Amino acid sequence: MTAWASSAQPEGNSWLAGLLPSPGGCALDLGCGSGRHAALLADHFEQVDAIDLSGPMIELASVRRPRPNISYRQADLHEIEAPGHYDFVLSVLTLHHAPDLHAALRHVRALVAPGGRAVVMDVHPAESAVRPPERSLRRMVHRAVPLRPRIRLMAALRLGVSLPRRGPSAAWEIYRLTTRKAWVDHLASDRFFSREELQRCCDDLFPGYRLDLLSGPRVALVWDAPGAAT
Repeated sequence: MTAWASSAQPEGNSWLAGLLPSPGGCALDLGCGSGRHAALLADHFEQVDAIDLSGPMIELASVRRPRPNISYRQADLHEIEAPGHYDFVLSVLTLHHAPDLHAALRHVRALVAPGGRAVVMDVHPAESAVRPPERSLRRMVHRAVPLRPRIRLMAALRLGVSLPRRGPSAAWEIYRLTTRKAWVDHLASDRFFSREELQRCCDDLFPGYRLDLLSGPRVALVWDAPGAAT
């Protein structure tokens, strides 16, 4: 069993840059979204395969972050059939969309080449860190407001934050994509895991793994696959 470790990782891509192995080889970005992390990987690896379940997100990534060594593709992570192929496998904010955490992580492990690395970052509930009055208020809101309207409300709030950071065009495009019915339905099926569930899966699948607690309710799994047998 590997203990959880707090890590004061910076925001943006900096936390990921510190985890990249030696340059070269082939990388995979599972759940690439608008391609922000794929673009970083493209500066480090000869080839990057970037997939996302959302067709509109793949279209957005292809327009905003095209690179000659990035191949964008709409697909589910289980559709990637390349066991032992990738020197680096990245998954950011994708696992909570998977109906079976253990099966998703098992598939991630299978994709990593001997001597390669997997980095998986996601969010998990942090109810214990929420003070009781805030927790009660959150539960009241969740009971009073159905899930899909809450998702659209959060998208509207993110639009307000994104406008000064990304500009009107990019902010509106992200809002438009994240409020489409198909995407809202997808988010409504999210299944967030607990610390205990994640650690059980990692104990079973990733010998020698590390779990870093990042800012907010985020956790990063870092695992180095054993090298090829000689």
